[in-house]
Amino acid sequence: MQRRILVSLLAATGVTIAAACGDTTSPIPDGGAVVTFAFSASDDTLDVLVLDPETIAQAEQRVATGLGPRMPIGPIVRGAGIDPQYPFHYIESDVRLADLAAEVCDGRPMRTPAEVDAFFELSTGNRNAARATWCPWGATPIRVRRR
Repeated sequence: MQRRILVSLLAATGVTIAAACGDTTSPIPDGGAVVTFAFSASDDTLDVLVLDPETIAQAEQRVATGLGPRMPIGPIVRGAGIDPQYPFHYIESDVRLADLAAEVCDGRPMRTPAEVDAFFELSTGNRNAARATWCPWGATPIRVRRR
């Protein structure tokens, strides 16, 4: 009796785990891409999930030819995104590429929550703002991975 219960529990657990996992081979949603940016001011790279088709095409053009806009710009929020080494991420649907920006820009990504808080305060005037626009002027796309 106990063995039958144990087998049933293990079978149910296996089904639950398989259903919960689904396709874990790619964190990129259909139609999206991960764009890797390199920073001229450091050896840093940053992976950014991008959902806008035009932005993805511009990044691919930049990687292939060196032409076109290069700097990511858009709202960032606290919390790691596709690149877990940073305590912030872009809002995936709002990332664009630009050559120039009138926003508060920076040359390298922020590594700590305190740096993110300081940037939010400088950018918005509110250290606790929910989001802030970030445009790292030294960033250039070096790789694009589509789903």
